[in-house]
Amino acid sequence: MKRLISAVLPLAATMLGAPSFAHHSQAMFDTSKEIVIEGTVSQFDWTNPHMYLTVETKGPDGKPALVEGEGLGITQALVDGLKREDLKPGTPVVMRANPNRGGWGKQVRILDVTTQDGEIHPFYEANRRTRTLTPAESIAGHWAPNRAALGAGFGAMARFPVTPEGRAAQAKLIADGLCYVEPIPFLAVLDELRTIEVGKDNVVMKFDNTGDHVDRIIPITAKHPANITPSRQGSSIGRWDGDTLVIDTIAFEPDPSGLGANVPSSAGKHTVERLTLADDHLRLRYEVTVEDPVYLTGPGTLTQQWDHRPDLEFSQDTGKCDAKAAARYKQGL
Repeated sequence: MKRLISAVLPLAATMLGAPSFAHHSQAMFDTSKEIVIEGTVSQFDWTNPHMYLTVETKGPDGKPALVEGEGLGITQALVDGLKREDLKPGTPVVMRANPNRGGWGKQVRILDVTTQDGEIHPFYEANRRTRTLTPAESIAGHWAPNRAALGAGFGAMARFPVTPEGRAAQAKLIADGLCYVEPIPFLAVLDELRTIEVGKDNVVMKFDNTGDHVDRIIPITAKHPANITPSRQGSSIGRWDGDTLVIDTIAFEPDPSGLGANVPSSAGKHTVERLTLADDHLRLRYEVTVEDPVYLTGPGTLTQQWDHRPDLEFSQDTGKCDAKAAARYKQGL
C-alpha cells in the first residue's frame, strides 16, 4: 500500500476551498493565476497517484504545441464525478489551469476541462453539479468527504501545534515524491471512498487509497492487548458512547509523515477518533485528536464531514500507485 506525499500542508490554512496541496509540493504552480488552453486531447494517462491530461494546442508563436496538465488521483476523481471515457484522444476541450511558474510549455495544474457539449469535468476544482444525498440508517455504509471537506481537513492539520523539531524534519521533504500510504489523520481526510461495517465484536473500516486498499479492524473492547507490535496504522480499540463510535489507537511505528505532509510522528503518537451520524443522516461527523510527545506541543484536533455515498463502490479502474507517475511532477519543476 503506497501513497504520494504532500509537502506543503502549512499553506492549506489559507486555501481551504481546494486541495491544491495534496500529494506533493505544488510550489511550481502559481495558484493565484488561471490560464485557459483550447485544443484537443492528445493523451489521458489515467494513473495513480496523479493523472495527466495532454492537450494539443498552439503555442504563443502560433506553432503546434503539447501542454501537459496534472490532476488528482483516480480514487479522488471518481468520488468527484470525473469519467475517463469523457476525455478520449481527439476530444475538443477547453482546459482551465494554474500556470507553471517556470513559464510556457511546462506542466500546468488542471482545474477543470470543458467539452463541446458544455459539460465541465472536474480535476482540482470541485464538481459544480449539485449532488443529492440519501440518508443512512447508521454509521455503517459508504462514505466520502467532498472537496470542501477535504480542504477544511487540510486546513485543520495545517494548524496542528508542530514542534520546531517537527518543522525542521518537514523541511527535508524525506517522503515527498514517494508512493506511500500515510496513516491517520491524513488517510481519513482524503476525498476517497471509505466503508464502515459494524459487527457485534468489531468494526471494520476500509479505505480506497489510490488503488491501494487499507483495512482497519477495530475490536470493541475496553483495553488494548499487551505486547502490541507497532505498525503504520497502529493498534485500535473501539467503544460506543451512545450512538458515537470512539476509536482509541496506539502503537504507531515512527513515520516520516505520520502527522501528514512530511511532518513525522514518533512511537508515542496517540489518536482518538469519534464518528457520529449527523441529525439529517446524510453525513457523518468525523473528529480526531492527535497527540505526539516529540512532534506536537499539544493535542492537534480535526473535524470533518463525510457524505453518505451508497452510489460508490471500491473501484477496479484504478491500479496501484505508479512510481513513475509519482515522480512525474518533478518533470514540471
